[in-house]
Amino acid sequence: MAETKQTPPTPAGEVLAANLKRLREEQRLTYVELSARLTETGRPIPVLGLRRIERGERRVDVDDLLALALVLSTHPVDLLVPGDAADDAPYPVTPTVTTTARTARGWIGGTAFLVDPKSPLEFATAIRTMPQARAQAMTRLWMTPERRHEWNRQALEYDHRQAEGNTDPGGED
Repeated sequence: MAETKQTPPTPAGEVLAANLKRLREEQRLTYVELSARLTETGRPIPVLGLRRIERGERRVDVDDLLALALVLSTHPVDLLVPGDAADDAPYPVTPTVTTTARTARGWIGGTAFLVDPKSPLEFATAIRTMPQARAQAMTRLWMTPERRHEWNRQALEYDHRQAEGNTDPGGED
């Protein structure tokens, strides 16, 4: 029989496993009860699968995540980020990218950027796939008078360089 390689849990997967266990225990749900609730939603996860998730031996896909959040009466972000983590606590997005718990909550919840846009083009690219209402809300939050002033200044400098025949965005010949 061929050997199967198991992907080790990522830091985010470890957080999800711990949050799943904490929420299940807080609600005094057995594995059998949680499995039955998941089956009722049309997304069954057997008892053994739930145990493996909590031990970090089974990965959770997006469909599992949504079903778990539904049956535990929580938001997906609250399975992905520790609820008791201080806003400035480190949060591992990937094994090589870390942010704060506050930024992760906002990014996962769709109310913040993981990486701040550096230009109007980056901002437009970041919000273009959002539903209109959320894009408008992000624009109101993000486009502070200071940022608008700075981006307008950069645009004027670029226009000035263009008029002088220098098309290098960095402003050097």
